[in-house]
Amino acid sequence: MTGYRSIAYNIYNLSRYNMRIIFGGKFVYFVLSAFIFFLIFGTIFALEDSEIVISDVYDLLAFPAILLVFYPSVFGIQSDADQRTLEIIFGIPDYRYKVWLVRFIMILVLVFLLLIPFSAMAHYALISIPVFRMILQLMVLVLFISALGFCISTLVKSGNATAVIMVIFGLVFLILTDAVEYTKWNIFLNPFGTPNHINDIVWQETIRQNRIIMSIASVVLMLLGLLNLQHREKFLR
Repeated sequence: MTGYRSIAYNIYNLSRYNMRIIFGGKFVYFVLSAFIFFLIFGTIFALEDSEIVISDVYDLLAFPAILLVFYPSVFGIQSDADQRTLEIIFGIPDYRYKVWLVRFIMILVLVFLLLIPFSAMAHYALISIPVFRMILQLMVLVLFISALGFCISTLVKSGNATAVIMVIFGLVFLILTDAVEYTKWNIFLNPFGTPNHINDIVWQETIRQNRIIMSIASVVLMLLGLLNLQHREKFLR
């Protein structure tokens, strides 16, 4: 029993240490900001005269989810540079798999866990929703955003520059929303917003293809990011 407690304690300390580096010591502020955003817009939805539908809840939860994953994926490399831990990490064999991959998984697990109370509040306060299905659909978007941010950060090696590029990408996708809104290429596709002019079978197939494309793209972006980390000289000079 003592051995298990020791392992659990070490895992807890390791997780807390990595989270402090990942979020730059601002984890509480990010969670608080996500909650405030959810609370404000959830209240607006509740007070509106129009009927709330499940697709509205997906849109409501999407921004807090992106907010929670944006900083750690975009500023991860810079946070290590600021904390003076890059040299230590690059000294660990297969560092790119043992450190950053573990952190990437930790971020996804954390966002998943935080979306549970958010979705539960929406379920009881706004409209009955399939909570875990909603979270799983949101995690596809979270996975893609985090993988894209991580990959770009390994190319430009600057959190601020990566943030600017991510914002530009986001604006481009928003501008193209009308053109790709109901297609499999829309990364912001709302799987709960069934359009009236599209057959249900066609729509379900579009959602399936969209989720497959985004999942594969996320894996490819993550692998590219890890491969970019092999060029240690670019990060340590």
